[in-house]
Amino acid sequence: MRHENSCSIDLTYLLNDFTLSSMLTGIKFSFTPDSSQKQILHQWMGCARVIWNAKCEEENYLRTYARKYLPLRTFPPIDQTYSQYKTDLTPWLKQCPSQILRNSCANWFKTYQRFLKGLCGRPKRKKKHKGMSIHLTQDVFKLEKKSSGNWELFLGTKKNNIGLVKVRFHRKSSKLYVLKTIQNRRKI
Repeated sequence: MRHENSCSIDLTYLLNDFTLSSMLTGIKFSFTPDSSQKQILHQWMGCARVIWNAKCEEENYLRTYARKYLPLRTFPPIDQTYSQYKTDLTPWLKQCPSQILRNSCANWFKTYQRFLKGLCGRPKRKKKHKGMSIHLTQDVFKLEKKSSGNWELFLGTKKNNIGLVKVRFHRKSSKLYVLKTIQNRRKI
């Protein structure tokens, strides 16, 4: 018996359901990317994780600095900037669409604001694992309905794109979370 790891990508749409309450409803779609699309998606997920971890390290450094050198109850500002991480030491961050880096930084900032309100714990570093994800907004994907009734999903920007993926959609949305899941399939 042999095990084969097959990687599929789940596309989770978050739609606001205003009929009963203002909850977020998730609808999952999946597609299996080819090897080049898979590589680019993994790179984008890695770049988003690097920005998240860098913001965690920056907050840890600023907190330590404030504790040692600033007067009591004085805290350095926490912001959503990420451009300081795009340097000559990280040229691969320039190959990732800036919208993905921005979304990762914005998600970190929202989590930190929730921490300050006492709604969740302090943002932690993310490890490389099976369930990586990136948050894509409408400026990084485009849905088009073809004459055959099928939908095509274009992922990326003009400069950095993955290409077209055929997916069957029931309705459009303005947010897209791309989650990497590993499915173990057994061959006998």
